[in-house]
Amino acid sequence: MIITSDKNELIKKIKKLNNKKDRYESGLFFVEGRNNVNEVLKSKFSIRYIIISENYNNNIDFDLNRIIKVPDNLFKKISDTVTPQNIMAIVRIPRYELNTIIDKNNVYIIADEVQNPGNLGTIIRTADAFKVRAVFTINNSVDIYNPKVIRSAMGSIFHIPVVNIDDIDELMNRLKKSCIKIYSTDLKADQYIFDFKISNNVAFIFGNEAKGVNPMLNGYIDGKFKIPMTGNAESLNVSITASICLYESQRQRLIK
Repeated sequence: MIITSDKNELIKKIKKLNNKKDRYESGLFFVEGRNNVNEVLKSKFSIRYIIISENYNNNIDFDLNRIIKVPDNLFKKISDTVTPQNIMAIVRIPRYELNTIIDKNNVYIIADEVQNPGNLGTIIRTADAFKVRAVFTINNSVDIYNPKVIRSAMGSIFHIPVVNIDDIDELMNRLKKSCIKIYSTDLKADQYIFDFKISNNVAFIFGNEAKGVNPMLNGYIDGKFKIPMTGNAESLNVSITASICLYESQRQRLIK
């Protein structure tokens, strides 16, 4: 299929997917770039269309009837990047059930009001690297299907469940029923990260870049720890904090 006009109804719908409201109303999001498109093609995600520019020359193993070719200037209009890679996929937003995700002998991440897309994307990518079972977002975190989150995650959003949670009580209660301990970092904590057994059956809460973990979550938290820092920096970036915690969790698993 070839589309040349930005007045085309499908092109209009794709352009709207930059907006969170339109993503959820349509049940669709988009991913850009050859690597990300290859990752979604290998996944179980449902792809509606693949859009390519007229100068895209690589072969695509996909239904030809759902490959749409557009002029370069039109591709730039629907792209979210300054220098487009000339390929994008329009993908259905998946549905996840908590009872199929949460169980024993796993590690989870809860992102609490993490608002920077790059931070959330990096957390997702790190979670994938350290075999986290799922990442949950709560309390107005940046949308998980924000194009910048997708790019920062580098395909990892297609490897592990990443779920936006509206009912925090349901999430926390399901974690507790599966004997998952819930921990958070706190600069004022008395104990260090290595004082805790965090190899498995654990969920880490990582809070807002400026405010930290929301105090309203204290009732769910089983313990707080700090990361030893001997330099002069006041704190760590939230994605770096997540990386350190997941590394220590894996280190404990590997030394058993």
